[in-house]
Amino acid sequence: MENSKIKKGKFKTLGNVVFWVVLGIIIVYSAISLFSTDDGLTSTFGGTAMTVQSDSMSPTFNKGDLVFIDTDFNPADLEVGDVITFQTTIFDSEGNAVNILNSHRIVSIVESETGKLYFFTKGDNNPVQDAEPVTEGFVFGVWNGKVYSNIGGIIDSIIAFLKGPTGFFIFIVLPCFSFLVYELVRFIKIMTDYNVQKTLGDRVKMQEEALAMAKAQLEAEQLEKSLKAKNNNQK
Repeated sequence: MENSKIKKGKFKTLGNVVFWVVLGIIIVYSAISLFSTDDGLTSTFGGTAMTVQSDSMSPTFNKGDLVFIDTDFNPADLEVGDVITFQTTIFDSEGNAVNILNSHRIVSIVESETGKLYFFTKGDNNPVQDAEPVTEGFVFGVWNGKVYSNIGGIIDSIIAFLKGPTGFFIFIVLPCFSFLVYELVRFIKIMTDYNVQKTLGDRVKMQEEALAMAKAQLEAEQLEKSLKAKNNNQK
């Protein structure tokens, strides 16, 4: 009996562990899917991290590094020498226009007659400045000086794997299916125990009813014998 209780306790503990592990995996996966994008950006609690996609800013930071960008800024406060992240358009091998984010250093600033700011930029590793200026509306953020070497590529690979079909199957479908199987087994066990207890209860009830009937019959026979004996004595 004691061993049975210990086994049930271990089974319950294992079930709780499985539940929290599955829940934790789902939360982590959801957070990664929510806070990361396909263009190398990961945003959390107001901060934004970006994986460097080229060596145009080398040696300040290199391809595969992880840099941090402040997106809460005033364009009027930007100065020459700041590294800004801005949206620009490139054309792929098929001639399709693709919007990307690029991070280069401001080399000059021009203000138009209407007060609009234009930022001329250049990569530290590029021989010439960028062909087109960046209007203030296309500035996404400003680099805050933080950089982690060779981390961005690893994070991108992990995020890409988790958001891909294989990662989704391993970290979402498989744990959820395992948890579903566990709950199904647990439900079957509970129903089996319930049916066993119900069967035992029905047996006990039937035995009690049989004993009650036998007792009533015995009392009736004894009463009948008593009445006969009384009648015989009266004669």
